[in-house]
Amino acid sequence: MDFPAIVTAIFGAFVVFGGVMGYVKAKSKASLIAGSITGGLLLLAVFLMVRGITAGAILAIAVSLLLIGQFGPSLAKKFKVMPNLLVVILGVITIGTLVFSLLR
Repeated sequence: MDFPAIVTAIFGAFVVFGGVMGYVKAKSKASLIAGSITGGLLLLAVFLMVRGITAGAILAIAVSLLLIGQFGPSLAKKFKVMPNLLVVILGVITIGTLVFSLLR
């Protein structure tokens, strides 16, 4: 497995875990559903990337941008390390590695 796929897998697992933690701590079904869907899409993207399908990288970039778009404004309003800052940082790292690998 190459580096962009590993980074994306870590981000996907973190997003799923974050959704579960949102449900456990705040009983937020929305967190569980959103975390499962977006994290699952990132893990699907890894599956596609490992098989050499470029659409996987594009899917991962799109989902990462979606998550940054969701958590970025929240981070700007109220600085919280968990989950806002971590999602934004991991999203930017994921996008950076994916774009770099696509342009190579």
